[in-house]
Amino acid sequence: MKIVHSLWSKPGRRKSGQRFEDVNRCGWADKKYNYFSWVLSCHQFLRFYDEVELVTDAAGYDLLINRLELPYTSVKVVLDDLNDYHPDLWALGKIYAYSLQDKPFLHVDGDVFIWRHFEDRIHNASLACQSKEEGVHFNRMYSQVFLPMLQHFEYYPEVMDRSMRKNDGIKAVNAGILGGCNTDFFKKYADEAFRFIDRNLNHLDKIDLSLSSIIFEQFLFSALIEESGETIEFYNPDTTVLLNHFAEYTGVPEKIGYIHTPGSTLKRNKQLVDALDYRLQTDHPEAYYKTMNLLRTNQI
Repeated sequence: MKIVHSLWSKPGRRKSGQRFEDVNRCGWADKKYNYFSWVLSCHQFLRFYDEVELVTDAAGYDLLINRLELPYTSVKVVLDDLNDYHPDLWALGKIYAYSLQDKPFLHVDGDVFIWRHFEDRIHNASLACQSKEEGVHFNRMYSQVFLPMLQHFEYYPEVMDRSMRKNDGIKAVNAGILGGCNTDFFKKYADEAFRFIDRNLNHLDKIDLSLSSIIFEQFLFSALIEESGETIEFYNPDTTVLLNHFAEYTGVPEKIGYIHTPGSTLKRNKQLVDALDYRLQTDHPEAYYKTMNLLRTNQI
């Protein structure tokens, strides 16, 4: 099973008037934790998998390969193809990376860390992801983003409308892990996701663009699976689990083998970022002090 990381660096790059220390912060309390996250994630996956690929752009290559010297087994520098898109469409980099895969793979976010292999049921799945996002809490969150799209967009995939009617609301997935053996499905899914965005480029200013990725990545993916009749294997199939369940560092690595720290609220939690700092320093001290030196000398 190939592991895939992707970094489209435009969403984290310096904007007009932005302070240097805020470049590449990407929701974290400080940019150093973003770097710690990438370093820990890469090294931990390389402990358990022979193939860990990076899909990125020129700036991402400079950061992760030239400066941080992360030892990915292969690199594709292709995401500059997306630089005409608005940076708040951050999931486009991931979706583009999905579409490039021609063998079984698991794409994992740069804030996902493991301390053991995934189970064979994940490795062998036609389609696999982290967890479900459904129920009252998630339906309310997704609806607040999707309803303005219904109001202002010229086009949206009808499969999403059919899914909403069937389920009396929105059901989605969390894409902290997303992949599987059915690579053809991901190519069709990516085509639909880009069509969704491309046909509405003139209307993006009418929605909350910063949250739009949950719709064209996670809701669309779920709706297409439902329509196709495919099955999906969940890392955690518990429908009641919330995202903070996956950020519980207590018991790592003896009892807990998977961490995902999604969303800026968790990424600014002092206890969690201190735990991230501790884990990288403990598990990969050479990489930790190299990153700290680059930070101290303003090289990253």
